[in-house]
Amino acid sequence: MTNKICSDSVTKLLPKREPDAHKGNFGRLVVVAGSRQYTGAAKLAIQAALRSGVGLVYGAIPESIYPPLAATVAEAIWLVLPGSEGAISANAVRQIPELLDKKTAVLIGPGLGQTEGTCIFLFALLEQLKRDHPELPLLLDADALNLLSATENWHELLPKNCLLTPHEVEFSRLTGLETEAIKADRAGMAEKFARVWKQTLILKGANTLVASPDGQLRELPFANSVLAHGGSGDVLAGLTAGLLAQGLTPFDAATLAVWLHARAAELALSKLGHPASTLPSDLIAQLGWAMVALEQRIPPAHHPRNPVQCTQGRQSLGRKHSKAFSQWAKGNHAVVDEGQMFMLASRL
Repeated sequence: MTNKICSDSVTKLLPKREPDAHKGNFGRLVVVAGSRQYTGAAKLAIQAALRSGVGLVYGAIPESIYPPLAATVAEAIWLVLPGSEGAISANAVRQIPELLDKKTAVLIGPGLGQTEGTCIFLFALLEQLKRDHPELPLLLDADALNLLSATENWHELLPKNCLLTPHEVEFSRLTGLETEAIKADRAGMAEKFARVWKQTLILKGANTLVASPDGQLRELPFANSVLAHGGSGDVLAGLTAGLLAQGLTPFDAATLAVWLHARAAELALSKLGHPASTLPSDLIAQLGWAMVALEQRIPPAHHPRNPVQCTQGRQSLGRKHSKAFSQWAKGNHAVVDEGQMFMLASRL
């Protein structure tokens, strides 16, 4: 049975923040990412993680991309790794114990590259996690998945408590199946391989699926070309890993993250007007308002260029909700008419 992901099902998952809390209360995430060619992927993942609410974010990056990232991301803590060919080298293996020390979650993959040295580093990281930190949540994305897919029985190398985030092409490489077969039965494939691999899985794409190793399946009824930009997956990976670091289970972190990611896309689209010009970095700026929308059940603004079809009819906003949304709209120069706000068919 597939359960729909909607505001009612994810509100309770949003981490609570007490007024007297400190950064140590919200986890420590290490993001292993980036290469010379894909510096932006590391930046997007790290910035999205910072916006997730996690207390501390450590960016483990090759030395070649440290200067531009350190100059533009003030809040991260940098763990600079030896590099080769513009990517992480095999010499970085000796720094793995430092990377994992006192962390509450790990993300590896965005913009990582697929050099031989990076591959050696990845498999050494998996080995040490499995041996020394078997309970530490690990999110594998992008090139981490691509490197794994070249190894037979790759899933046997993973520690437990992993979260995999492939799109359909990456899923095809991991399974050995044609993309046409996957598209024909996305739900069935996601459920089957989450069980086989004994890991949580996000199968990205229109109507993203979240599958657990015990057979649970959730679907986000959201399809919008606003997410059809390189870097959208990096934002999702960073956001999801940040929620993992705050103590959510892989299944719940994935569920909440895909909802927030979609809502942030809606809000960014309302600000910028067209999905073609709404970029992944614009989503990051709206993650906080996506959380407000979840907490206060504020429906997304109807926009004349919004391609999402709304079928549940016009909704009335309470005074508190209307005030909060007006604050967002004013601050973001959004073109909205509060008398024309609708709930999405998916109840996003």
